[in-house]
Amino acid sequence: MSNAYCKRCALPSTRRGVEFDNDGICSVCRHHEFKNGKVDWDSQERVLRDLVEGVRGKAAYDAVVPFGGGKDGTYVLFYLTRVLGLRCLAITVDNRFLRQSAWENCARVLDELGVDQVTFRPPIRTVQRLMQVGLSLAGTVCWHCTAGISAFPVRTAIERGIPLVVYAHSLKEYYAYPGRTYRDPSNLDVVNQEWYELVTAINFDRMAEAVSDLDPIALRPFEFPSMDEISSSGVRAIFLSNYILWDEARQASVIAEELGWKGASQEGVPIGREYEKFDCFLVGAHDYLRFIKEGYGRGARIGSLEARLGKMSSEEALNLGRSSDGRRPASLDKVIEILEIDEEEFLDFAVAHSQPGSNFDVEGVKRGEPLPDADLMPDGRSFVQRSSSRNRSK
Repeated sequence: MSNAYCKRCALPSTRRGVEFDNDGICSVCRHHEFKNGKVDWDSQERVLRDLVEGVRGKAAYDAVVPFGGGKDGTYVLFYLTRVLGLRCLAITVDNRFLRQSAWENCARVLDELGVDQVTFRPPIRTVQRLMQVGLSLAGTVCWHCTAGISAFPVRTAIERGIPLVVYAHSLKEYYAYPGRTYRDPSNLDVVNQEWYELVTAINFDRMAEAVSDLDPIALRPFEFPSMDEISSSGVRAIFLSNYILWDEARQASVIAEELGWKGASQEGVPIGREYEKFDCFLVGAHDYLRFIKEGYGRGARIGSLEARLGKMSSEEALNLGRSSDGRRPASLDKVIEILEIDEEEFLDFAVAHSQPGSNFDVEGVKRGEPLPDADLMPDGRSFVQRSSSRNRSK
């Protein structure tokens, strides 16, 4: 299959979960036509207000919100507290790679909004093993984070009797999975096992089997609750993007003005988009892996979203991706130390999970510049030393 680009948003045909029609328009754009022109967002917001009135005051907290100091979780907290007047509990998954700028945002935002926080910080050996196995099973080093963010907030809501969990955006913002598009009723776009596996890319049982050397109890926070558990608890989990018109750049401006929220530079993120996923040291490796597998990086992602909102042309979106995507992140040096492999093995794992037509050319890769705070990123020695020290103390 030869690589092609959507004529509207410049999304590549190698992007997972995307199809092109006879006019050369991708399936995500077609569904966003519905989002931007045919969804009655005023009506959707009224549905949301009715929903929250049904949960308000039923527990110590009205809602649980996944939150790591980035733009999406911050905007959800802002909207739920300032606009809807809910009492929220922020859940932060400390994946060991959150940058200082993210922690500063956490403190700034939570203090400004008066929101309590619970932090889940898994053992360092657990993080390392999940990174190693995630790379081999699906070409990802982020399973420990995506699984934690997907499962732990729901588990917390069940355990504490909190009736609502609010995630930022649905998969429909970036994909066009059957039943999960803007053409489909929002009540079909549910947080369930299918969603968990789409987000994490690895079935939990498969991961647990591959890391049988770890204590099963240490893995429980990463396991999505069964639908029986969720149903019997009365917890409901929703995506805010199903009820308000989602626009990341606009929302970043709102939280910057209202809460003093700040972005920062990030590997692979175009200059001028410092609001975009700056909070984690692993973003560079994550996006590099995605480029190898799908020919699609952070610049292409931003460009496609802005093109669908009419903020740039398809040519501008294509150029944005080409100017920033596919560079080898400087942070990869530390990532492969943590994984305890060499770069050739890293690339072999990534290529093994490539989409047809992605045709990654390692010879043409340019090296990216390190982040200003790169020296604060954990490296392989810190992982091995802390893990070994912990094992010796047992």
